[in-house]
Amino acid sequence: MTSLIARVFPQVVQNIDDRLARELGYPSMASFGVHTKEFPHYRFVDLYRTVEEYCKSRSEVMTIDSEQEEDLNSLLHGKRKKYISRRIKRSRNTAWPVGPAEEVYLPVDRFWLCKPSTPQSRDRLIFRLRYDEVLAKATLEVASEDPSFGESCLTRLAARSVENSVYRNRLLELTFESGAKDQYGDIERTERFRVMFKATEPVGDEDIVIDEEVRETLRRNVIDLHLKRDMLKAHHVPIRRGVLLYGPPGTGKTFACRYLCGKLPNITRIVATGAALLQVNSIFSLARTLQPSLVILEDVDLVFSSREVNLYSSVLGDLLDQMDGLRPHEDIGFILTTNSIDRMEAAIKDRPGRISQCIYFGAPKAELRKRYLLHYLQRYKTSALDVDKLVAESDGATQAFLKEWVHRSVQIATERLASQYVELELQNEDFREAMREMRRFSEGSTGRIIGFHTA
Repeated sequence: MTSLIARVFPQVVQNIDDRLARELGYPSMASFGVHTKEFPHYRFVDLYRTVEEYCKSRSEVMTIDSEQEEDLNSLLHGKRKKYISRRIKRSRNTAWPVGPAEEVYLPVDRFWLCKPSTPQSRDRLIFRLRYDEVLAKATLEVASEDPSFGESCLTRLAARSVENSVYRNRLLELTFESGAKDQYGDIERTERFRVMFKATEPVGDEDIVIDEEVRETLRRNVIDLHLKRDMLKAHHVPIRRGVLLYGPPGTGKTFACRYLCGKLPNITRIVATGAALLQVNSIFSLARTLQPSLVILEDVDLVFSSREVNLYSSVLGDLLDQMDGLRPHEDIGFILTTNSIDRMEAAIKDRPGRISQCIYFGAPKAELRKRYLLHYLQRYKTSALDVDKLVAESDGATQAFLKEWVHRSVQIATERLASQYVELELQNEDFREAMREMRRFSEGSTGRIIGFHTA
């Protein structure tokens, strides 16, 4: 029955190798050489867009979406195996992020057939791009009658996919997904390192309240380093520089990183925290691919603590190798943040050359606390407030505490209102009540939990 259908409707039942030969007008594909290159899975969308763009320059191109188990070389030159089907099987479409809250659906296995530009030319090409979900990789294959032409095409496409990457000059967040096995112990999905677009509101100069010495140090060691990279290189100043931000929780280290990301829109900014820190080699590989780049590793003491108590000593070794392996000409900077500098491995913090600048973020002093409060209070009616008294009563409070203190005080003040349309006016007693409540069960050393760093 199948052979009868194939004779009557040849387009219904056919094998992929027969289809390739028929479309390119070849009885045999023996003259085609195949070149193959594997990439991390997150490169799939860049490679797909690059092949599509290249094919637009060709006069006649057709595509076939079909999931095949065999590689392109086996399909063109290998004998058919009884246990592996070559019948065309429609490819699945998988979602790929191309921006914050933006994604496209692409086939996981596509063939592009480029017919000759002239009857006499030997520039026939077959491109195949496939995504292997189990092994978390993308594979680009190029088949051509002229081996050197096919190889050069593959090289150019790989380079162009980097130049025009959807990730370039974007704010990226790296995540890590653990692998999964089925009930028989077979791997269903390997551990996967994901590159996501991070959607955050930029922090401008008017949005951040920060000590001027800290601001100036960040400017010179991070912002100017990238904005003036050409001038600095001309004067033999290495662009590679590491900065360590340290201090208690809630003192503005993460907010400062957001501020720096907003000041550098024309470089790739890569943020990694939590389990993603275990993928140090992948992080720096991505940074090299998309340079100029800035790598931000948050809460590094969780993974890169002293090697005497470190469960991740091999990952610590990877970090040290990457920090030492950055060449002076590479446009890669990195920022490390930690709440506990004492826990960090001495080889990171105590060896000159790996970290070029340390910046302490502590509980703000009186003048800075006043600026914080005025910043958070600017949307409210404050004519009845004595802000200087609030500053004195908040000695030892971190930036995070001050922000929550204002919000809690506003919440308490709303309890006096009969409706949401009555104008809200803050009073000092609202802040005193909020302070009593916030510190009610957090006196002494436990006050640090909520952002108070004095008894």
